[in-house]
Formats: sequence, C-alpha cells, structure tokens
Amino acid sequence: MKNKTMLTDLYQLTMNAAYFENKKDDIATFDLFIRKLPEDWSYFIACGVEDAIDYATSIKFEDEDIEYLRSQGLFKEDYLQFLKNFKFEGEIYAVSEGTPVAPNTPILRVTAKRTQAQLLETTLLNIINFQTMIATKARRVVMAAGRADVIDFGLRRAQGEDAALKGARAAYIAGAIATSNVKAGKEYGIPIAGTHAHSFVMSFPTELDAFRAYVKTFPENATLLIDTYDTENGARNAAIIAKELETKGKKLGAVRLDSGDLCDLSKKVREILDKQDLQYVKIFASNDLNEYKIKDLRKSGAKIDGFGVGTEMITAKPVAAISGVYKLVEDNDGPKIKLSEDKRSYPGKKQVYRFWEIATNYYHGGKYILYDLLALEGERIELGKMIIRPGVADGIYTQAIPLLEQVIKEGRRIRKKPTLEEIRENARIDGGHPMKISEGLQKLVDDLTEKYGGRTK
Repeated sequence: MKNKTMLTDLYQLTMNAAYFENKKDDIATFDLFIRKLPEDWSYFIACGVEDAIDYATSIKFEDEDIEYLRSQGLFKEDYLQFLKNFKFEGEIYAVSEGTPVAPNTPILRVTAKRTQAQLLETTLLNIINFQTMIATKARRVVMAAGRADVIDFGLRRAQGEDAALKGARAAYIAGAIATSNVKAGKEYGIPIAGTHAHSFVMSFPTELDAFRAYVKTFPENATLLIDTYDTENGARNAAIIAKELETKGKKLGAVRLDSGDLCDLSKKVREILDKQDLQYVKIFASNDLNEYKIKDLRKSGAKIDGFGVGTEMITAKPVAAISGVYKLVEDNDGPKIKLSEDKRSYPGKKQVYRFWEIATNYYHGGKYILYDLLALEGERIELGKMIIRPGVADGIYTQAIPLLEQVIKEGRRIRKKPTLEEIRENARIDGGHPMKISEGLQKLVDDLTEKYGGRTK
C-alpha cells in the first residue's frame, strides 16, 4: 500500500497540534460506523477493513511531508518534530471484511492516545466508505442475478484508477466471478474476463470474417459480440463459428448481447443456438445493467447466463455516498455521547453479538441470522441456548458470536491477513437483519442523555 499518511483533512492536523500543545493526549476510543441505509438497501457489506489495518500500521510522515507542512506556516516546530516521530501504537478491533452489517454497527473500534486515534479518522473513512458502498451495491446485483454469473465491467466508468481497482476488488468480494480490469486481476488475483468490441467486428469485411479472426487467436471458449449489425443474424454467424470450432475439437464459450430488448433477443438467440445443438454456448448480456433491470429480466424469463455490469455497479448509482462516520465514544473522563438530532451516537466501548438460529436436524438443517445485539464491552450476554421444537428431532438453538475481533495490538497487526477467497466467503451470508440494543447500553444512553439535557426519545 502506498503511504497514505498525508491523505487527511487539515483539521485532523490542526486538532492534533492543539492536543499536543495543551498536553491532552489521554487514551480515547472512536467507533467507525455507518448511520443510515440508502433507499431499498437492507444491509451493508463491510469492505476495506484489511486496507484500513495496513494503513494504521504503516503511518509515517516522510521528510518531504514535514517540509510541506512547515512551508504552510501553520505549525510550530515542536509539533512538526512530534509528527516526524509519529506512529500508531494503539489497538483496533474490527469485523471481518466481507461481513454483512446493520446500520450503527462499529466496523472498526480504535483505542489509542488521542492524537493517534484522531489522526486516523479521515483516511479510515475514505477507505471504508467507498469500498463498503461498492461491495454492497455489487452484492445486490449478484443477488438479483441468482444463478447467473456477474462480471465487473466498470473500469472505464470508474472515478479514477483507485476507484476502479478497489471497486473491482469490492465487487469480487461481493460475489462477482471476474473483472475486465487487468490491473485489478494482477494486483489482487481476481479472475479476468472479456470479449471484444464492436470496432473489432467493423474492422473486417464481414461479421463472419471478424468472428473467424477472433477465434483463430482465441479458439477455446471465446465470447463473440453479436449485435454490431443485426443480433439474430449475428447469432446465426456465431453458430457457424461454433460448428467450425467443433470440427477442430474446440468449443465456443458464449455470445454477448449489448443492446436492444435483452429479454426478447436472448430468447431468439437461445432458439437459434439450440436448433444447431449448441446448448452449451452461453448467452451473456451487458448494457447499463443494474439490480432492478436484472431482476426484471429474470422475472420475464430471459435466457441469460451471465451479466456484465459496469457503470451502475462501480459507482453504486444512484447512491453517491454512504454516511460512514468516526465518533468519540469514550476517553479518560468516561463514555461520550453525541445528541445532535438525527446524528446520535452510542457511547462507550462496545461489542456486537450476532445471534444465529441453527437447526441441527438433518431435514431442517440451516443457519440463519436472527439479529445483532449492540452491547457494552464486558456486559453479560446470554450467548446461546437450545430450544426443542415439535417435529425437529435434534432441536433448534440460538448462538451468539462476537463480531469485533482485535486486529491491531500496540500498533502491530496480530490477525493474519485473510485471502481474498476467505473474505469472499463472509459476503455469502444473507444480510437484512435487525440491530438491537442491550439493556446496559440503553441505560447508559438514557443516563447520559439526562445528564447533558437531551431527550431520551
């Protein structure tokens, strides 16, 4: 990871300078969480956690950074010397990357000297907010696609290189099977996939000539774009190519539709291919797709085996941003609460417990999220119980598992970095569950609200 130390808001440095000069560097705890769900969303996929850990453990002001800050004429020399030796030495608890979470769930909990914990705010939010937004959008697309494959086509519409790379990673975590982004494939080990453009077809005398040229170079499992001129005729040409490949012991992989009535065309193309005994040739579709359009296509019986989704997945359109925040919840004076209207925070160090319902009977086996419980750290929680129900031989029991795990201790990573495939497994869990507040946390909220003159409801 590139050094992101200077990727911060100025007010983090000015607050830090004031804390430093006033010798206010007590231990403080901050929670990073997302307040509200966008319209139609029912959960978030926590993403960017591993990047956040890498950032926190690698903060270092370089000489050129100090020189730049000195040139601004804002900071005293003793503070600049403090920054020169600055490093994060605190602890961080985090949910596992890829975990579905409810609003107000602490994705990260940071405890450190105030100057250290405060300085992390902007960059942590930059990392977590964007990647969580794209991962959640991508998960919605993947869920809408059902058994059909989803491939990230977003590179050309992403808002810069970093968004394209992190967006491709987030989409893969959320269940996309591949990306068209070659650099993302190289950096993260994501499978890469692609077809060819309309310009390739137009570069040859006929569509058939173009298809023959393409499969000459890529004879195994190629995908042909068939809508440059006439989609149905393109399908017939693709069938000719598929039969020619069969004589060579090869197979055409798929055809791609990129315009028109995708549902109607997919049915006609499927019929054309099947009449030539080409049931194995898949139909792939693109063209400004999103979860709503994909759901409608499936509902209408479209014969589509895979979707290439670009603009709306890599930008999370129409969601421009999500409301991730980083709030002080405790320091040496005790728990802290923010009481602003619509921006209240939950005080104190907390843990999140995920309550599962687990059926152990062979015929009724399964594991389902019931709800999450936000509780004070150390608060006594009933973690599991067996419930015998009629007709379920082995019973059903609930089990609670803490989601926040310590990942950084004394400034060092203590949790082994998971593989991308392991992170991807976390995102396979269905979200959309409620968040409950424990009795102990609710009492603390009420007590602090009364203390600071606010209303409890």
